[in-house]
Amino acid sequence: MFIGVGLFFLILTNKVESHLSINSTHTPFQDFFFKYYTYVGDGVFVAIATALISFLMIKKHGIKYVLLGALTLIMTGVVVQSLKQLVFYDAFRPIQFLSSYSLYRVPGVELHISNSFPSGHTAAAFAFFAFVAYLLRKWPLAQFFSVIAAVLVGYSRIYLSQHFLEDAVFGATLGILCFFVSYALLFRKFFRDTI
Repeated sequence: MFIGVGLFFLILTNKVESHLSINSTHTPFQDFFFKYYTYVGDGVFVAIATALISFLMIKKHGIKYVLLGALTLIMTGVVVQSLKQLVFYDAFRPIQFLSSYSLYRVPGVELHISNSFPSGHTAAAFAFFAFVAYLLRKWPLAQFFSVIAAVLVGYSRIYLSQHFLEDAVFGATLGILCFFVSYALLFRKFFRDTI
């Protein structure tokens, strides 16, 4: 849904308009919340959280979830960093791209200048929460909150002016795709009897 809504706004507006629209909606609570919540998409956080969740399940389910979590995050990291460093290395972030505009800056947040596309935090969050949602597939409400948690990371990246909407939408798409590819590789090929 986040991807669909994001694509809809990308079609209707350009990245400058959409970013300035979001940038105009700041409140003290959101500043505080998103300044810290954005770290839920940090590579260190998702790696530790995935390892903890996987190893808690190892006694009951064996190594399959450890492998699924690890493969998902490794694939996401490799794909995102390859795109950032090799393909879209010249993609500027909002502060550099919109230098002629007066962007609201959340106090205490250091804004990066380059390697904007795609959003690595958003990709990591969507990959991680897709993994969590799969593990919680018997609990639809928990899956719903997993989706909300991932969307909030993507939104935080835009809110903090670290990324444009297109960066977050593409990052979300990559994260989900990396999870599904990892799932297909492991569960269709090696764990067919335990899906």
